[in-house]
Amino acid sequence: MIKDLSTFSNVTEQCDICILGGGVAGLVLAKELIATGKQVILLESGAEYYEQTTQELYTAKTDFPYLPNPQYSRLRFLGGSSNHWENNTSPFSPIDFEKREWIENSGWPIKFDEIKTYYKSAQKYCGVNDDGYDTVYWQNKLNAQDLAANSPLVESQIAKSSVPPVRFYQSLKETLLKADNLIIYTHANVTDVEFDSKSKRIVNAKANSLSGNQLTVVAEDFALCLGGLENPRMLLNFNEKWDNQLGNQHDNVGKYFMEHPTPRAAIIYPNKSRNFDFYKMKMLTNRATTSFFSLTEQALRRNKCSNIRVPLIPATEYEISEGISSGHILAKSAKELEWPDDLGTHVKNVIFDLDMVIESVYRKVFNEKFFENADEIGGYLCPIMIEQSPNKNNQVYLIEEKDPLGLKKMSINYQLSEQDKANTWKALEVMAKGFGAADIGRIRLLRERATRLWNSQLGFSNHHMGTTRMSETAKDGVVDSNLQVHGCKNLYVGGSSVFCTGGHVPPTLTICALSIRLAEHLSSKGDT
Repeated sequence: MIKDLSTFSNVTEQCDICILGGGVAGLVLAKELIATGKQVILLESGAEYYEQTTQELYTAKTDFPYLPNPQYSRLRFLGGSSNHWENNTSPFSPIDFEKREWIENSGWPIKFDEIKTYYKSAQKYCGVNDDGYDTVYWQNKLNAQDLAANSPLVESQIAKSSVPPVRFYQSLKETLLKADNLIIYTHANVTDVEFDSKSKRIVNAKANSLSGNQLTVVAEDFALCLGGLENPRMLLNFNEKWDNQLGNQHDNVGKYFMEHPTPRAAIIYPNKSRNFDFYKMKMLTNRATTSFFSLTEQALRRNKCSNIRVPLIPATEYEISEGISSGHILAKSAKELEWPDDLGTHVKNVIFDLDMVIESVYRKVFNEKFFENADEIGGYLCPIMIEQSPNKNNQVYLIEEKDPLGLKKMSINYQLSEQDKANTWKALEVMAKGFGAADIGRIRLLRERATRLWNSQLGFSNHHMGTTRMSETAKDGVVDSNLQVHGCKNLYVGGSSVFCTGGHVPPTLTICALSIRLAEHLSSKGDT
């Protein structure tokens, strides 16, 4: 059943479990819970489709000028940001869950095996079938060669995606709306919770529509599933009222914010005698698969670096021209009357790639190509997804400005540390050695473009992680290994905000796995 709060007067509901948020985490949790017979109420800020007035509630400030504003990078209606995701899925690796001395603040309070068992079901939610991500299996199935099969440094990993991309609400809608033990309230913006300091329990949650109608939900358990930015924002607003008793006893809510930056920091020049079909997208029935390069666990440990995800994007000689890029840098420096870093490298690039520099000028002046080979495939561009270290100084925090519901808005303090940049270069150096040893090809690191790579040209994946991180104690995080908020017996958090580290792959598959695991825990609470 679905109800629109904007059409109701003030109302009170009661249930077993109240889910706050109807994105991926909240919808998967609801789907799992209704099968257990639990009475569930889900509160969604938006409706079934996009509405601009609701979307504007995502307005935030960012301290890093190139970080996408969540008002544009997230979606605030049923299904959340799955309504515009590309549906790229891969599992985390066992090493992601380990404490690694070379990555500060790494380590989860759970092991990979505690998540692995849920990946099979998570794949079905993502629409990619449950046949896994084993490289050997896919190499045989696709009759394609894994070029890194025998490398101690580089490995090929699998990514699967649904075609068309799964929109979680639309894919689950029929099941959810038929369930007689689920009520979905739309236009229900969570604004407050009532916390009993003696029992350490949430008594109820309050939601308001933008038109002013109020809903109070009394429940045994509550699950905050509002996304990697709204989860900490709401907890911070709650904690101002409840003296930081809800997971913020040690000022951890909103801290350790992580993204997946994607610098185009390298170009791959392939050995043209090798077959790269394994790294091209292959269409199957209603889904697609491809392979990307990353580092082996052995290489990560030996070289003490973070992992990288390197997909291959075919590029023409013109697109990968080193001379054209260096020409732009030299022109900009001349205009500003200062020498660029790596001046000699830029000059050399222009000289040795003069034909493409001429091509660039000719296209700009005459709007047509000059050299016939300019549009031939010359290599691969690499939008490299990097694993960012958890940094407590990267945070979501409240500002005095309030939204139309009276809640404080957020600002995001973000930076990519020099250590993260150094780890990326080191990982690329290791991969370059692996490519050479395996005769895959040559990797050129674009260090001379560093100033632009880490600033105006830096891409982001819009993966918001770590802001309510999982930990054994309240001293180090916000939720425990069961995703229960430290200091509160019946408040839980779902989504990638609980990630301790972000890995080098998109988070949605792991969000689904954790939501299935949380549903299992909540449904068994009454049995203990």
